Parts: sequence; C-alpha cells; structure tokens
Amino acid sequence: MKALSAKLPFAEQRLYQVLEVLPLGVAVIEKNGNYSYINQTGQNLLGADQVLNLVSEHTAIAYQIYRAGTNQIYPSQQLPSVQALAGKVANADDLEIYRQGKAIALEMKVIPIFDDSGEVAYAIAIFQDITERKQAEAAVLAEALQQSEAYLRTVVNNFPLILWAIDKNGVFTLSEGKGLEGLGLKPGEAVGQSVFEMYGNLPEVAAAFRNSLTTGVPYYVTATTNGCTLEGMANPFYDDQGNIQGMIGVSMDITARKQAEDALKKSEAQFRRLAENVPGMIYRYILHPDGTDEFTYLSPRCREIYELEPEAIIQDSQNLWSLVHPDDSLAIQSLIAESLHKPESINLEHRIITPSGRVKWIQVIAQAEQQTNGDNIWDGVVIDITQRKHTEQLLADYNRTLERQVRERTIALEQEIWERKRAEDAAKAAEIALRKANLELERLATLDGLTQVANRRRFDEYLSQEWRRMAREQQYLSLILCDVDYFKSYNDHYGHQAGDACLKRVAAAMRNTLKRPADLVARYGGEEFAIILPSTAMQGAIAVAQAIQKAIKLLRLPHIQSQISDFITVSFGVSSIIPTHNLRAETLITTADEALYEAKKQGRDRIICI
Repeated sequence: MKALSAKLPFAEQRLYQVLEVLPLGVAVIEKNGNYSYINQTGQNLLGADQVLNLVSEHTAIAYQIYRAGTNQIYPSQQLPSVQALAGKVANADDLEIYRQGKAIALEMKVIPIFDDSGEVAYAIAIFQDITERKQAEAAVLAEALQQSEAYLRTVVNNFPLILWAIDKNGVFTLSEGKGLEGLGLKPGEAVGQSVFEMYGNLPEVAAAFRNSLTTGVPYYVTATTNGCTLEGMANPFYDDQGNIQGMIGVSMDITARKQAEDALKKSEAQFRRLAENVPGMIYRYILHPDGTDEFTYLSPRCREIYELEPEAIIQDSQNLWSLVHPDDSLAIQSLIAESLHKPESINLEHRIITPSGRVKWIQVIAQAEQQTNGDNIWDGVVIDITQRKHTEQLLADYNRTLERQVRERTIALEQEIWERKRAEDAAKAAEIALRKANLELERLATLDGLTQVANRRRFDEYLSQEWRRMAREQQYLSLILCDVDYFKSYNDHYGHQAGDACLKRVAAAMRNTLKRPADLVARYGGEEFAIILPSTAMQGAIAVAQAIQKAIKLLRLPHIQSQISDFITVSFGVSSIIPTHNLRAETLITTADEALYEAKKQGRDRIICI
C-alpha cells in the first residue's frame, strides 16, 4: 500500500486514506485481472497475501471460492470480478471462502471503470462478510424443519396448502393437502403424472420446473390456473454425489393477498435502490489554525447530494456552508470552533437546502487527524438520509396519532367505532370504484368497440411481445389472417347495421373457437381479422383455421349477394415461422397476407398456407 501510494497523485492518496477507514472491503482489479489494491477491511477479510497479483480468472480455483452452501468451486466466468472486467456491473451474494478452517459468506459488487475510448480500464470491488446474516437465515430454516410431523399434517389437512414432490424427470411422487380441492384433485391423484404434461398450458410454470431441475436454483413461481392464483415454492434435493434427484415444495392460494404483496415488492425495490447509493459522497475537509477552512476533495456524488459541482466547493467552502439549514447552522459553527483546539471524529445529522430549494437530511461521518502544522483534517463520507428521516417523521406522526386515538377511545369508544366503520366502508367503496374504472379503461384501450375482440393496437403489441418470446424459446409462432368474403356486397344489400351484427357474430365464433389463453383474435381492419398462435406450428395453425371456418359456417348467416355461397364464408391465409432476432414480425404478417391474397385469388372460402 505504501509503495502504491507513493506513485499516486496527492488527491488519490487522500481517497485511499478514506477507503482505509470504510467498514466495507474495497479492492481495485486491474485490466489484466490482478488485484492491485485491497483496503484494510478487505485484507482482514480475504487475506491480501493470497489475492494480490492473482489473475482474476484463476481466482475461484487458486483461492478456493465456493458457491455458498455447496462443495462446488464457483464458476470462473460467473465471478463478479470477471464479469466486471468484461464491462458489466456484477453482484453476487452466494460467494463462500474458507479462512483458518472457517467458512465465510461474502456479498460482492464489482463496477467496471472505463477509459476515454470506452474500454474497461480497471474495476472496483466492494464486499462484506454476510456470514451472520446467512447463519441467521439457516437457523430460521432449521427451526422450521424441526416442527413435528403431526403439526405439519394438521396444517396440510386444514389449510389451503398443497405439499408436493417430484422426481428428477418431473413426475409427481407426492401430492397432499386441502389446497388440492381448489384444483379439482384428490390427495395422491397427481402421483405418477408428469408436471410438464399437467401444466403444459402454462409455459412459465413448465420452464421454471425445468430450470430448477437442471440448474438447482430454487423454484418460485406464481401462476393462475382454474380461477385461483397459486404461489409455488420448492428446493431441489440431491444425492451424495451432489446430483439433483428431484424437488420438494409447497403451493398456496395467494389470490386474496396478491395486491398487498405487489405493494410490498414495490416498497422493497425502493429500499434496494436506496441501499445501492451507499457510501455517498467522499470528501476531505481541512480546518487551519487561523480559522480558515477548505475542502480539498469531493467525489462526483456531490452533484447528487448538494446539487453543486465539486470544483465550486473546492474553490470556496462557503458554497457548501451556505446550504446548511438556518436552524442547524449555529450547532455546526460551534462544532467547528471547538474543533480548532480539540479535533474529534464526527457522526452528525443535519439539514441542507439545495439550490433547487429542496430540503435534505444528510449524515456526516468522518475520522479526524491533527497535523504537525496545526491543521485538522477530516476524511469522511456524506450520506443522504432524507428518506430515513421522512420515515421516522411518519412513524412519529403515526405514534402521536395513535396516542390521540387511544385517548379519544377512552372518552367515546362507541362513536369512534362507528366513525371508523363508516370510513372503512367509504374506502372499500372507493377502492371498488377505482378498480372497476381501471378495468374498464384497460378494456376500452385494448378491445375493438364493435366486435369486443382485441383491437389493432393490442394486436401490434401482442405480436411484438410473442415474437420476442418465441425467438428466445425458439418455438413456432403462427398467424392467421382472414377476410369475410364479399362483405362490401353484404353491407350494400343488408345495410350497415346488419353488417355490424354480422362482424360481431363472426368475431364471437372465432373467439369461442380458440382454447388456449395465449391465443389472441383481433380485428385487423374492416372485415379482416387476425389470430396469433404462439408455440404453434403450421399443422396446428391450419387445424385452428379449419375449426374457425367450420364454426362460421354453422352460423348460417344468409348472404344472397355472395358469388360462391348462400351464406357468409371466410377466406384464410396462414403463415408459420420460428422467429429470430434477424427477422422482423412484419415478415410473418406479409407472408400471411400473401396467403390470404392467394386464397381469394383461388376462389375464396378456403385456407391457403405459406
């Protein structure tokens, strides 16, 4: 570290001094994969003599980095350091090392730093020991597993749960629980059946099962089937050689709490984003014996917190002090005056008013050091804690409100109960009205007003979505374009109201013919309709077209102006393709349109495929 510091500019030496006091491990990984720097926390955790000058791609084997909870060496190409040197920001919380015979769980984030030409110059790694957190999680799991079999049986038989297990081929070996009633199954009825056959109409469920059985990752899927939303959770189990032998899991009905979980996930995501901003703005502040002061370094995060360029504060420290909230200014001035004679480390919370007028709470943490010339130096970090303060204020407000409500209840309990019930009823009514309004808006935005099938906008969105999905899964995507034969003549003879009624019945026949949730019928324009069939090859698409043709003929809608039949008929153009990223979805439309044109050319009332 001393040799490295001697070669670095003065400002970078200051930065390294700050890094040395951080409670997180920080390392610099050069472009060739060598670890050229590890701060003190990182050295204590990893052992610098084992990591420095070790090529990154050999780290997992030479340093013995394992995937947590297994005896498997962590794949080199999946190491965060290797991914970062390839230009990606990488995170991992499943790393495990051994120091002096003791397993240490690590969480690591590695960020690539690019040069002016856009190439990776080096990478910065931030890591910490999460062994206690992992042990706490393991302890919770162990405690849960110690529950008696009688208790588990009581839960399974009396609550809407499903306890299940499958072998490595996806065949059910266990299927128990009261929750099976919601699926129309009896205990044990699914044993011997393949999960891939039972849930073939739910591709995401089958894919998740296959992924867990192949890679060993835990299974966690939420899906809707038979009118109820089920949450499934499972973990693979292994033989003595570490080979996956199957999965054991539980599923439960979460329909009632779905909205609450969505709100919770949103809140958790906000807190994760907040945590990603740590450690905030790094700085160096010097207070001279004559009372003058200066900031000699501020990291780029200064722009986000103070809404000022670092250079502006370095040139004149008053540019920063002027942002301190008037109510907090006196306390900070007193702290600075006292520090002239006795410098102390700082852990201070105060407010600032940014140039845009925002009031922020910040936390200032710094280590103090007195120089031989009388200068007092603070190296530290500034963190935006506005959100935390806001939460604390909300909690304080809530506590005060709760105390007031308790006092009021002691005076007029019956009145409060009545008012609360009225408020709850109003809230429920408002929630129901809002839900209905949102559903109606969504329906109007995606449905054709006349035929009540998907409109052209929904067709375009869904075709693009399924094109990308089928390209990823390398499955067939089929499209049927169909046109009511001689419809203009029908309108001219029977009138537009009759024409509208005809289109409604034709659209309903198409919609009722489709059996899979993923299939979509849309009004493409005028008397033309389109049917999107994901995971369907040409033979299947032709079968669907034949079924629709038969359903329309069964309507027996009179059409005396038709040149080919006394009843309404439809011409079909069918196209099928396995999408790739080199093709566009318009290719499928063009091919189906050509097939439809050929069907009309050959006399209408027929199915042509290309």
